[in-house]
Amino acid sequence: MDILIFVVALSILVLVHEFGHYFAAKFTGVKVEEFGLGLPPKIWGKKIGQTIWSLNWLPIGGFCKLEGESPEENKKSQTSFMYKNPWQKGLIVLGGVLMNIVLAVVIFSTVYTILGVPTQTNKVKVIGVVKNSPAETAGVKEKDWVVSVNEIYVSKPEELTKEVAKDKGKETELMINRDGQLLPLKVMVRDNPPAGEGAMGIAISHTEMTKIAWYEFYKGIGAGFKEAYFWGKIIMGGVTKMIGGLLMGKVPSDVAGPIGMFEATSSIKKSQGILAVIHFFGIVSVNLAVVNVLPFPALDGGRIIFVIYEMITRKRANQKFEMLVNNIGMVVLLSLILVITAGDIWRIVTR
Repeated sequence: MDILIFVVALSILVLVHEFGHYFAAKFTGVKVEEFGLGLPPKIWGKKIGQTIWSLNWLPIGGFCKLEGESPEENKKSQTSFMYKNPWQKGLIVLGGVLMNIVLAVVIFSTVYTILGVPTQTNKVKVIGVVKNSPAETAGVKEKDWVVSVNEIYVSKPEELTKEVAKDKGKETELMINRDGQLLPLKVMVRDNPPAGEGAMGIAISHTEMTKIAWYEFYKGIGAGFKEAYFWGKIIMGGVTKMIGGLLMGKVPSDVAGPIGMFEATSSIKKSQGILAVIHFFGIVSVNLAVVNVLPFPALDGGRIIFVIYEMITRKRANQKFEMLVNNIGMVVLLSLILVITAGDIWRIVTR
């Protein structure tokens, strides 16, 4: 069941992205020759109207083939991508990115409308406890509220982190509010904790979910936009840091491929339920938008570079050169996917 959920969710993300290109092409009068889920070789295809709708063997993407994208199609045509204005080309190229952002906002808005919207409080809540961590050993539980650290009142996560940091390598005392009962707990503060776990092994927040009435759905939509913006900033920062590391010769160790994503999907479903999985794929949709807008050949961001060139020079870029650059980019991207997938498999085998 987990793998079915994962495949369906990932396919929806890809379809939505490609439909962005499709709708933009139709809006600007460009003929869509083929719309495919997955990459060739083809399993099945059927022509409906002017477009062949196909299902392909490699389930790692999709495509929307437009008239005029190939150098061989050099004939002038009102329905050819090549002979459209730069702004029309730009709309088509960025259509997939825009649709992924729209999908993310829809997902976040739906989840928050059902569960309630995040509301900032003046309290610090434990939203996760790492297994076998000092916090778990001391008896800290998820949904506990941290009132104070060493008798110093804390109302924000950064205040708690600052106070705990003073006790590295020794015990610190947390005053916990659990269902209205105050519990003093002594927790060891690790000096060199494992990556991503924190000094005590807890995840904290100062927000809680506030239920909304059905007629307050607009609050859920507002929260959806804020969430998409939040994750956009986080992901863009992470991608920038990763690219900087690559330029310095540092291979990223925390990048996951399809197998890693499946593991995350399965883990989230078991621990938090299906709505959390849906929310997770909202984050993945933002990730797809951010990655696709990068100025790298074969990605939408790489293709928009040629559109910008045309806008500035008022000349079309050499189509054969553009196709060569994008083909090389595609080979590099597929190679990266294989390397990352091999890394996922290695982590599983050596775990």
